[in-house]
Amino acid sequence: MTELPHDLRLALPAGSLDVAVSWWNSLTEPERVQLAGLWDKRLEVHMFTPQADESDKVDLWDQIPRVKGGHFVPTDDTWGLSEWGPGYFEHLLQHPELVILWEPAERTFHIGCTRHLAARGCLAKRAVPIDFACPAGSNVCPLEGLRGALLRPVV
Repeated sequence: MTELPHDLRLALPAGSLDVAVSWWNSLTEPERVQLAGLWDKRLEVHMFTPQADESDKVDLWDQIPRVKGGHFVPTDDTWGLSEWGPGYFEHLLQHPELVILWEPAERTFHIGCTRHLAARGCLAKRAVPIDFACPAGSNVCPLEGLRGALLRPVV
């Protein structure tokens, strides 16, 4: 059974772990494997996931082309970094007032309570009762804003 990825647990807001685990347990095993794969941080650096060849041998992550800003990163030293890199690094050490700032993008997910049986019942009846309460106790439940409404089918 695939566990909730550790990095995903760390990214959850305080107090939402129980809701996340409940949601995770409601998924099928193939859905868990797919979501765990999508959460892999290596996908931020590599454009492709490792593929199996005809002998079912999967490429290593080091064999996958690296990307930065949607462009392939050359595998050779075309910038000459091996030549001028150590001198530039020394320059940065001698000038501590130069600060390189980088803020990584924060990924957020709404862990949908719409997979719960009570929410699916509302969708099946195409109506949300006035006294509907989110089965997962979510503050951002999309169905709570639709209490008392009739749901029209999407055409």
